[in-house]
Amino acid sequence: MTAIVLLKANPGAERKAYNLFKRVAVNGIKIKSRCHVYGRFDGVVFCEYTNPKRLNAFCEALRKGGVFHTETMIAID
Repeated sequence: MTAIVLLKANPGAERKAYNLFKRVAVNGIKIKSRCHVYGRFDGVVFCEYTNPKRLNAFCEALRKGGVFHTETMIAID
């Protein structure tokens, strides 16, 4: 299944957050694409997963190093 995770960083911590989500990895999650964006969110990660618990662990791992909020959208294939 596919998920899109939107990230918000603390003001002034955008670069630190971007470096984090470039290297974070959780077993069972395959990152398809990620990018820094301008607007309401600071980053977007497109990933594939098979286990919702692993997706949750991935989002928890992203909420470190300057990221204070994530919003996950599950794609309907």
